[in-house]
Amino acid sequence: MLCVRAPGRVNLIGEHTDYNDGYVLPVAISLETRVHARLREDMRCIVYSDTLDEQAEFDLAQLPPPDALPAGFIRYVVGVAWALQQHTGRTLRGVDATICSDLPLGAGLSSSAALEAAFAVLWDTLDALQLDRLILAQLCQRAEQMYAGVQCGLMDQAASLLSEAGHALFLDTRTLFTQSVALPPDWAIVVADTGKPRALAESEYNLRRAQCEQAVQGLQTVLGEEVIALRDVSPEQAALYLPLLQEPARRRARHVIGENARVLEFLTALRHADAKRVRNHMLASHASLRDDYEVSCAELDAMVEACLRAGAIGARMTGAGFGGACIALVEKTHVEKFLTEAERLYRARTTYEPRFWACEAVGGASACL
Repeated sequence: MLCVRAPGRVNLIGEHTDYNDGYVLPVAISLETRVHARLREDMRCIVYSDTLDEQAEFDLAQLPPPDALPAGFIRYVVGVAWALQQHTGRTLRGVDATICSDLPLGAGLSSSAALEAAFAVLWDTLDALQLDRLILAQLCQRAEQMYAGVQCGLMDQAASLLSEAGHALFLDTRTLFTQSVALPPDWAIVVADTGKPRALAESEYNLRRAQCEQAVQGLQTVLGEEVIALRDVSPEQAALYLPLLQEPARRRARHVIGENARVLEFLTALRHADAKRVRNHMLASHASLRDDYEVSCAELDAMVEACLRAGAIGARMTGAGFGGACIALVEKTHVEKFLTEAERLYRARTTYEPRFWACEAVGGASACL
């Protein structure tokens, strides 16, 4: 029997930049998915989700295509198997597996990437594939794109597989350069779930990606073919040339270009534990996601306001948007008071049931006891 744990993630800053070749700064958190598995004698997989009380089966020797599978967790598992087999040219060994998770579904904490990472590490271990963690993250990304139909970037999978305890993970999604960035030891990470499910996230996510591609095409007409992605446009160029674009592509591009700059400025503020600058960058990020990228909602806005009024260093929405969770940075000595006050303030504004988790920054996916 082998057990593998894989953490969820929150993103400190750098939202919707990863599929634009930009910069991101996620943190793997102490909410996780665990997979308990034992090898079978054949190439079948029987996978049971304890969280959902659902079971599914498939054959590794003849993997079903995405459209032959029901929506749900099994698409991610089959997708990982498909990506690993395609990459290695090998047929994996069958398993009986049980999935357990304390990651809330629909909160924007990347439960899907944690599930992918757990099975990637599981098969990498059982089949002695010896794949690099960055390669595993890329294969999990391909699995989600092919089998879940979400044209996601690399951030979620990288965070779940590459993170170091006590650190955020800076990732340049173009060069794939990574760097662990120590978090101030007296700051806590609080995940503040609005209670509103992310009902539109997948369809709107793909639409935003298409709108960013439209913006790139428009900017190429004035800046040339060296503009491969919005990452290649400086804030100074944006001020000059974004007015030439049609809406909403102009505002989508303005968010991404500004967010990339904010990530780099945030890194410096974080390294110096500069609470004021951290707060300003997080608020600017949320405002841009709300106004330019239009992926916030009334509940996310209410939660950010509640967190700030309750004494957070900084707060903003995290994840794809349209519901889900916010992230707040809070002085550890104030966490208990913060949790009580933030919940009271949020409940006064909405009818949804909030949930709060004070989390640690943990390491990436690994075998567990």
